[in-house]
Amino acid sequence: METYYSVLDMFDGDRSLSQFLVTILTVPQFANHPAVVDLLANIGNIICTLSRHQNLYTPLIGWAKDAISAECAREVRELAKVENGSHFSALHAKAEQIGGFKIDDMALQIAGEAPMLWALLDSLLSARALQVTKIESKGHTEIEVLVSDAQEAEDSEYWAQVDDLEGVIEGITGDCISRAERLASQRSATMMLRKVVIVSLLKKSTNQKANSLSSILGIFLHSTHAPEKVIETMAKMGLSISVDAIHDTVRSLSAESSHALQYLGQTLLAAYAYDNFDINLKSTVPTAEKSTDTLKHLTSGLLFPLQHGVTRDDLKCLSRRDQFNSWKFLHDLCHHGPPYFAQFQSQISAPQVLEQIPVAKTPIIPASAMDVNNSTVTGNIQAIERLMAQGGVFDPADVEDGESPDVTEYVVLVHGDLGTGERIASMQQRRSIKTTPWRRFQHIVFVPGLFHLKMAAADAIWRALIQPISARQDQTSLMHDIAQLRPRETGIFGSKPGFRMMHQLIGHDGICRRLDCWQIEVEKMNNAHKTLDDFAISKPSLEELKDIANRLTREYIATYRLTRVRRQPDERRDKQYENNLLINKYFLLYEELSYAMNIGDIAHVETCIITWTLIFKATGKHKYATCMTEFLINLHFNYPAGLQKAIRYHWLVNPTGKPERFRAVDWCVELNNLFIKVKNGGTGSNRSVARVILESPLVEVYRNAHSVIETNFMHTGRTSLQAAPDMKKTFEGLLTKMRSSSPHIHMPGRQSTYLVPDLLDKGHELFEKGWKGIGTEDDGTIVDEVEQPTTEDVVGEL
Repeated sequence: METYYSVLDMFDGDRSLSQFLVTILTVPQFANHPAVVDLLANIGNIICTLSRHQNLYTPLIGWAKDAISAECAREVRELAKVENGSHFSALHAKAEQIGGFKIDDMALQIAGEAPMLWALLDSLLSARALQVTKIESKGHTEIEVLVSDAQEAEDSEYWAQVDDLEGVIEGITGDCISRAERLASQRSATMMLRKVVIVSLLKKSTNQKANSLSSILGIFLHSTHAPEKVIETMAKMGLSISVDAIHDTVRSLSAESSHALQYLGQTLLAAYAYDNFDINLKSTVPTAEKSTDTLKHLTSGLLFPLQHGVTRDDLKCLSRRDQFNSWKFLHDLCHHGPPYFAQFQSQISAPQVLEQIPVAKTPIIPASAMDVNNSTVTGNIQAIERLMAQGGVFDPADVEDGESPDVTEYVVLVHGDLGTGERIASMQQRRSIKTTPWRRFQHIVFVPGLFHLKMAAADAIWRALIQPISARQDQTSLMHDIAQLRPRETGIFGSKPGFRMMHQLIGHDGICRRLDCWQIEVEKMNNAHKTLDDFAISKPSLEELKDIANRLTREYIATYRLTRVRRQPDERRDKQYENNLLINKYFLLYEELSYAMNIGDIAHVETCIITWTLIFKATGKHKYATCMTEFLINLHFNYPAGLQKAIRYHWLVNPTGKPERFRAVDWCVELNNLFIKVKNGGTGSNRSVARVILESPLVEVYRNAHSVIETNFMHTGRTSLQAAPDMKKTFEGLLTKMRSSSPHIHMPGRQSTYLVPDLLDKGHELFEKGWKGIGTEDDGTIVDEVEQPTTEDVVGEL
């Protein structure tokens, strides 16, 4: 002890022990002195000894409180910074912030960045479960944690409700843990949760924007329909955001969800699902302004992404019409383009068939001509009665049983043109008061002829593209193409061309237009391809040609985008370019109708008729539009299945029994008329009505006789059909003209004297409003629409 006194005696006067300790601990020169090193190594024992001194405990605890408070405050400020991810903006809330929220992550972050605060909370929250025993060991106090029996019983009761579930999970997973281990794990998780909540309150007190936990809890309370009073109470406690903030968050999340839906939907890799649901809003108060119906019918929807390697290319499918248009572009290139492309003719796949009539030869038996004028209703009555009499079918009231089949419960299909259909309808209306089904002509079902429909389609194109004088002025107009193709017949086309001329014009001009589109597109791809011959030198594959044809279908045919284009300022528009896109569209619609009829694809024909019905309405052919609409409605919604099949599978017939040789029934009638008028019935003074009627049923007999003699006697030149004309030079001339006028190159600001109408949009509008369209007279009366085919029209079909 004397040694200690002698050391202490050294610190008197100006030298004090406190100054000595401060000096050796702060001056760097003493940092490595053995005495200083030993002092620092035993600082714990020294502080414990100081704390036990009766005069030092209070100031030491005060110093420790200030130090710990300062450190914990610093840690809270660091945790509340925005870069630590604890900020949650109600006005910019995102679903990912809610879905990705995890208490475990917050706990790890707090423990890592605020170890002092985390340890302090751990001690404070464990205070009631701690029994502190001071043990002298190595000069400092150790703390032994002992869980009291009462606390363990309380925790066991708290977790008893989940014991059964834990047992099930253990049984499934095979994990067997002791009850003590499970309780310890549960206590640890509860302790961690409480510490995170406390730290979150501290962070929010430091920075109101550090509110991630309270925001999540607020949304949770809102989703569980918690009362606003409860939410506001929780908000005052700092455990939730306010009701207004929750509403802002909901609106923000809803808007963010809309953006997420748009992002997913615009990838085109999404599937949609929806269903209806009903909500009974019983709390609705009935008023004069509001409906008293509290049951509301709503529809829910879902989007989900397509996974498992599905790409946009997997979903890229052309519509049936686009497929046909693409095929037609490719067909024209291979049949009318440079010789290189002819090698692909046999490799081009035909357009998809929807529902084809079976290919079988249709026997056609001519009946005797009748001295009846069927331009009147009375004449149609006589024609039907006499024609059925030739078939051995009579009025059941006029014959004995068994002499004639009773058609009372059956129907008879009668094909004819639009005029015939109108007169049959008038006939049935006049006879509706008769007493028997036969006299009411109840058994007659009229089927409109498709040959006359095709004639009406050609006439509709003439009305829209040639008839208006202003439509003939532009260099890219159809009339200027006619001047190149048929220079001596422009006057005929301007007045009233027949079906055959329009049919040929649509085919020839359409081919040149599509070849011009090919030329423009391949030059866009490679500036060296100035002509299709240059393109052929590069020897493109069939797959490359198909890709280009698909692109031509999208770019050079008018689509729904045309309406938006026509709303642009004139300086940005090219009106002649727009006109030619529509011309391409109408020509291809006509080609599609012709193709579907020729191959006997009856479902394809019906879809074409729907489109042409709109065009008929827009061009003033209201009778055709109404007739075809009513007929299709009856066919698909009113007639029984058997009758529907009978009509659809005999709307077209195949006189030769060969593929792609289907013909409309009314065309067969016109062909029969041609033979009766031109080839049979005698000549000169022998030509009379009686002679014509006598020989009219022998048309097929005479034709067979010609065929037999020509075959057996080896006649040459037995066909009456002429070879298709060589149009190569004519097409080259028109293509040269198109290259100079550029109908398919967009030139902003190019004007036109006439805007080709979008007949499909106009037809929709007229069907809805009943307005008159192009082709009506000034006073609103409809011009005569029933066109009678000429001999040339029938031959044109051959």
